[in-house]
Amino acid sequence: MLLNAIGLAMLAGFAACGGGGGGNDPGPVTGATIDISTTNRDSVAHAAVTGVWGLTLGTMAPLATGSSGSGRSMSVWLQSQRERVAGAVQRERAMAVIGPIVEPCLVSGSRTATWNDADNNGVLLSVGDVLTGVFDNCQDVAGETTNGTMIITVPSATTLRMAMDQLSFDTTRHAIRLTGSVRLEDVSADTVQTTTEGLVTIALTLKHLAPAFTDTVTLQEGFVTRETRGNGETVSTFDGLLDSTAARGVVRLTTVTNAPIRQFDAYDYPYTGMLQVKGKNSMLQMTVLSADQVQLGLDADNNGSFESTSTVPWDWLL
Repeated sequence: MLLNAIGLAMLAGFAACGGGGGGNDPGPVTGATIDISTTNRDSVAHAAVTGVWGLTLGTMAPLATGSSGSGRSMSVWLQSQRERVAGAVQRERAMAVIGPIVEPCLVSGSRTATWNDADNNGVLLSVGDVLTGVFDNCQDVAGETTNGTMIITVPSATTLRMAMDQLSFDTTRHAIRLTGSVRLEDVSADTVQTTTEGLVTIALTLKHLAPAFTDTVTLQEGFVTRETRGNGETVSTFDGLLDSTAARGVVRLTTVTNAPIRQFDAYDYPYTGMLQVKGKNSMLQMTVLSADQVQLGLDADNNGSFESTSTVPWDWLL
């Protein structure tokens, strides 16, 4: 089952992660509340990328620093975390102990795993299980710090539910925090759909920009991501509403029909695809030109033509 393959990786880092949020629930939003203009275009573009890649399986954006280019893929980091947490649980399971199990991270800090094997079958992430991961200033790579908690529950053989609390990932380039709950469902043998349950809030600081860019992006209930993995590639689609503090309102984000976001595992960023961000009577089209660049096309009056276009590097967006 694909969910079993990714469950611990999600637990171990959801590398665009953790915390923030709080305050009064603003209630459901039925549509866009702002228009997109030259004034808020950049904020909307940052928010769109923050939202969709905060909700993916972790293969889409290089939030870790790494040794080449601007960063290595999160999937590499997630895979290593998955193996370490799973290894800790399985070693202790042989001694009939299922936690809390505390292990030091490779550089500094610690990770703690607790496994409630509800059916006592010894199979990690079987139906009814609850797996909790807690990270305390965990560094497996110098300069990359994880904090916070994720709780995975398994309602059925094809569904995982993940609740994230104060889960954060901090590097020299980014600081990202995520809070909320998502449901992951096996659509097919190679496809997983992720849906927000209630509001999911992602707080972002892009430290590498001058001045640093900050925003709080809130994915509304029912925001959906669908990812298909195979042949060293991930193909993703997105649909839902997101609220951006920096852009001062809500927009709808969708993938253009027949132009999903595609990324090779070996690349830091996607290499093709189109996203549309729709305001009340306006639209920003984000066209992936390559694994290095994205074109931003602004249709400020929704007449079907772009008043302005510009090409920006992926490293600027995220």
